[in-house]
Amino acid sequence: MTTEIRKPVPNRQDLDNGEFWNGTDQGELRVKRCGDCSRHHWPPRLGCPYCGSGELAWVAVGPRGEVFSWTVVHRSQTPGFETETPYAVVLVELADAKGVRMIGNLVNCAPDKLKAGLAMEAVFTPSADGSVKLVNWQPVAGG
Repeated sequence: MTTEIRKPVPNRQDLDNGEFWNGTDQGELRVKRCGDCSRHHWPPRLGCPYCGSGELAWVAVGPRGEVFSWTVVHRSQTPGFETETPYAVVLVELADAKGVRMIGNLVNCAPDKLKAGLAMEAVFTPSADGSVKLVNWQPVAGG
């Protein structure tokens, strides 16, 4: 008997990041912004990591940024991804939210084309089970 290994899927009911996943379903990136110091932050927290304020709100930010770093996975340790190796995971610094960096898989680009500062844009891709849209990254056309 063969057991199918499924890819992990985010918990969209999670109180800390459920609003992020609601945004991806609408094709937008959402991060928290502090009402006191006005700084954006990621990942989401209950308090501002800069000033400690609890006056936080989810806000939409633009889907573009630049490659800050990346890694190429040749041997996946995550069940469900073994057949997709090699694949690249990129860390993208968002253009509209200074200091915010998000991780996602690289799509529509060979890993050997990556370089620091490469202009990227978010791509919202349905999860394996279709329950949520995941954030992946691709180079900006013509960039």
